[in-house]
Amino acid sequence: MQNVFVYAALLVLFFCSCEKRVDIKLPYDGDKIVVNSLIQPDSVIYIRVTRSVPSNVYDDNGFTEITNAAVTLEENGVVLTPLQWQEIKGHGYFVSTQKAILGKQYTVRVAAAGMQPVMATDTLPAAPDVSMAAAQRNSSRVRFTLKDRPDAADFYRIRIFAYGPDGQPDTLRLFRLDPSFNNNMVDFFTSGSNSSLIMNDARFNGKEVNFVLQTQDPIANTTQLMVEVSTLTNDAYQYFKAVSAQERNGGTIITEPVRVFTNVSNGYGIVAGINTKRMTFKVE
Repeated sequence: MQNVFVYAALLVLFFCSCEKRVDIKLPYDGDKIVVNSLIQPDSVIYIRVTRSVPSNVYDDNGFTEITNAAVTLEENGVVLTPLQWQEIKGHGYFVSTQKAILGKQYTVRVAAAGMQPVMATDTLPAAPDVSMAAAQRNSSRVRFTLKDRPDAADFYRIRIFAYGPDGQPDTLRLFRLDPSFNNNMVDFFTSGSNSSLIMNDARFNGKEVNFVLQTQDPIANTTQLMVEVSTLTNDAYQYFKAVSAQERNGGTIITEPVRVFTNVSNGYGIVAGINTKRMTFKVE
């Protein structure tokens, strides 16, 4: 038994001696404009404009806002009325006065002193056809039905929210696709739980599918839940898929770096369409 402890101690010393701090330097192309806007039908459009920073610079206050940027918004090539500057929860946004309309194409153009002008364009997807959300108390399964459009490439984001004492959804539930019930969607199985599921309809195009989600923790101490299903444009899908992969990496340097998708020409960020349906239901 004494030899076991000796070997264990030597093993710890060996691994400690092999540890080496690595300073990874990633290329930086200089300051660029960063534009972020998720455009939803029947909602005004919020556009956040910031300045990029090198990957080795960490700022607790986040990216620097470009409050004096020249921002224009086009709907099917027609410039809409000037945007208004608003501060929401400590962040600044350029906000439209008109609501986005399904079937229209939106283009955001941004110019700022000392940086190359940028632009991004996207449309709006149709709303998801979802229903019959349900869950049982002290279980770990949430169910709902999705009817996918035939002969169309559709993309989805799924999230689960728990409700707080104030009657508002305030906590994202970690979950995964339950392999016991969704064995025809093996491409989307994960070993661990995540805050969202990003998927395309390649496995169920044009079909009605009963989804069963497995929550990381049993459903307790809450009277109601909300299942949020969003249809995404291809650009929104590519962006969320890259962000999800980056989150799963957890910042480790031993995996392949994930480059976050951007559709902003000459800059960074995402301008993309999203259409969300939220199903709120009591936990029985």
